[in-house]
Amino acid sequence: GQFVEARAEFDRAIECDAGNPTPYVNAALAVMNTPTGNGGPPDIPEAIRLLDKAINVDPQFHTAYVHLGQLKLSMATDLTTAREVVALYDKGLNYCRNPDELKDIVSMRILTVAQVDAASSLKMDTLNMQ
Repeated sequence: GQFVEARAEFDRAIECDAGNPTPYVNAALAVMNTPTGNGGPPDIPEAIRLLDKAINVDPQFHTAYVHLGQLKLSMATDLTTAREVVALYDKGLNYCRNPDELKDIVSMRILTVAQVDAASSLKMDTLNMQ
């Protein structure tokens, strides 16, 4: 209930100021915490769309890169997709506005590269350990 209400508020904020990336990210987080009908999984494509939109609205909004990268990596079904997350972080590195943002994205990039490299070394096709 509360996440559905929050999403509606974020949608109103987007209507009021479509150039502000924050409500897109917050709406994506609300979507990620809202099961679909009958308790199904969240609407991942919608969350990704919202995070992509936040980056399009403000390419310097590092929070969107971090959340989008984490979401895409968690959903990656193959190493090619996981490598795309590294490319996303590389793009975000070009837009960091301060050392803290740089540290966040570099940390996420390092962790992602380590996961991809480990999976490659183990001759795995995915990051799934099962």
